[in-house]
Amino acid sequence: PWTDVWGRRHETMVGRPVAFHAMRGISAHSNGFHSCRALHLLQMLLGAVDTPGSWRYKSPFPRPIPPGPGPAGKGAKPNTPLAGNILSFPQGPDDLLVDDDGNPLRIDKAFSWDAPLALHGMMHTVIGNAGIGDPYKIDTLFMFMANMAWNSAMNPGEVIRILTEQQPDGEYTIPHVIYSDAYYSETVPYADLILPDTTYLERWDCISILDRPIGSAHGAGDAIRQPVLKPDRDVRPFQDVLIDLGSRLGLPAFTRPDGTPRWKDYPDYIVNHERMPGVGPLAGFRGADGTKKGVGEPNQDQLQRYIDNGCFWRDHLPPEQSYFKHSNKDYLEQSKAMGLMGKSDQIVMQIWSEPLQKFRLAAEGHGAKQPPDRLRERVRTYCDPLPIWYAPLEHTGQDLGEFDLSAITQRPMAMYHSWGSMNAWLKQILGSNKLYMARARGAALGIDQDDWVWVESRAGRLKCQVALMEGVNPDTVWTWNAIGKRSGAWNLDPDSTESTKGFLLNHVISEWLPAQEGFRQANADPVTGQAAWYDLRVKVSKCAPGEAGITSPHPDTLALPPHMPSRPDILRYSTKAKP
Repeated sequence: PWTDVWGRRHETMVGRPVAFHAMRGISAHSNGFHSCRALHLLQMLLGAVDTPGSWRYKSPFPRPIPPGPGPAGKGAKPNTPLAGNILSFPQGPDDLLVDDDGNPLRIDKAFSWDAPLALHGMMHTVIGNAGIGDPYKIDTLFMFMANMAWNSAMNPGEVIRILTEQQPDGEYTIPHVIYSDAYYSETVPYADLILPDTTYLERWDCISILDRPIGSAHGAGDAIRQPVLKPDRDVRPFQDVLIDLGSRLGLPAFTRPDGTPRWKDYPDYIVNHERMPGVGPLAGFRGADGTKKGVGEPNQDQLQRYIDNGCFWRDHLPPEQSYFKHSNKDYLEQSKAMGLMGKSDQIVMQIWSEPLQKFRLAAEGHGAKQPPDRLRERVRTYCDPLPIWYAPLEHTGQDLGEFDLSAITQRPMAMYHSWGSMNAWLKQILGSNKLYMARARGAALGIDQDDWVWVESRAGRLKCQVALMEGVNPDTVWTWNAIGKRSGAWNLDPDSTESTKGFLLNHVISEWLPAQEGFRQANADPVTGQAAWYDLRVKVSKCAPGEAGITSPHPDTLALPPHMPSRPDILRYSTKAKP
């Protein structure tokens, strides 16, 4: 039995045996936002939302609409912290971060007429925009483990060109680059200042409900990582460095009224920071005695309680709160009590999106804030309050008959951010990647297993090996991302398989849509700004004799920095060895 928000008791929970899931694959298209909306609208029409047998909310979701104030950034001043959330939900033109002429205030153009609902930011456009000074030039680029000169860039060759480009006076286009990484990645050589980070095994981490929650349909949950090794070199956890920088800069959130640092280090921050009274990074073991959940005063023994519990905390919903969370009285009241939402009112699902309609009306000439003329039709078309479908933007003007294959790249779980290459056993399992193609398609093209091929797109071409398989659409090819490395990077042997046989599909992806008049539009969803990695179209042809043997592009080998530990030719481990 359960009780709805109107106080009516229901003896049963009626199910809808229809469940489907839309995530990053769909959103990585320039029509991804509306495609996802169409799927979710179908779920609503079927009543297949958080019922037995259907798709279910994972705590701390669902959350109410609208969720709060718009993104911060208006009136930003030098040496002054932003007042508010950097990432938030615009409710209309008044919330956009644009100047009086409608031009973006952020270097990535997020929350502008270019991408009104860019809730995740548009990191993939930052270096490209800075390179041409659109909307303005920057003095310093500060990045953390975003390997933007390689596998995190939509097109690494273009990013490297911008990072090394010099002006007529000899100054770099981007004068200063600060970068933090735990390894000698492909981006490190382009930094002016390097802040060496620790690995996951050497620092504290917080997997928070406030960031990327790991809760399930059965209840909220979060976790920590604890250091299991002491660093044997001169490094500091990057979280500690950020806290130190914040206090040295005198940022109010990081300093006390007398100017002294508010936080000693990241563990101190995890335990004692409160984004609102009683709500901190970790939801478990709160309160002076550790008995509270969600909301409670800081508990100085909290991290030890997590360690004692296997570094995890999980809340278990009672059966009557398991379903219909958007209109389940007990669940909503409990969620409010835990600080997961501000009110316990019913969460209304919106078929018609009023914020999108406000953007469209502005494009049609209504209101004081309207998009620039060059973006007016774009906003009017894509900010539709109901789901629509349109062909991917990159396909416009392309000869899809010539580029007859869709190509996608995804990161393997074992090496999600490249760092798995530091694990010897993973390197042996996946030391290089290939282009996976349907066996029938390979036969039609005269391509056999392990043949070397050229992969060409409108943006460039690359050379790699093919692996034939049955379980892939014959009109699609795919590969792993982050396996291919630049020669000399990561302290790997310059002739390692990662650099001689591994490759990046990114080399043939473009950051920008096909040629446009007077300005460049990102190769991204026009509503959310999500990078359209999956819109890539290619053609594949077998290499000529003599072309096989090594991947292309194959940039020059990176020189190792001074004091880099020598790499062993063979890694040897023994449980019997003495220290």
